[in-house]
Amino acid sequence: MTKEDIEMMKERFKQNDLYQQSTSPFKDFQMEQFYVGETILEGQNSKTMTINGRDVVVIFNFSNGLIDSKDDQPAIEYPMHWEYWKGGFIEKVVDAGGDTEEYWENGVPVRIERNLSERRK
Repeated sequence: MTKEDIEMMKERFKQNDLYQQSTSPFKDFQMEQFYVGETILEGQNSKTMTINGRDVVVIFNFSNGLIDSKDDQPAIEYPMHWEYWKGGFIEKVVDAGGDTEEYWENGVPVRIERNLSERRK
């Protein structure tokens, strides 16, 4: 897949209503390969970032430079937020400490469930 193909796919993703509603601050990183200098990122890396006005430590997991979950562990996590990715694509987002769950296929959410704590009562 060329860089142009990837950019076209990302533009199509952004037109999806559920994509726009997603709580993932990293959804635009799908299909991106990450490097440090010339070295492809591998394994776990952390970075302090500002999310929703708060500085938080975000833990990222990479495989061949792509954001990726291993052994049922989140590919991205920070307090009250977990993202599960496979091969550079989001598969599931859990936000608000489990109160919101998003299910993804082929780069876009197919279902977002909110207020799960109310339903579990």
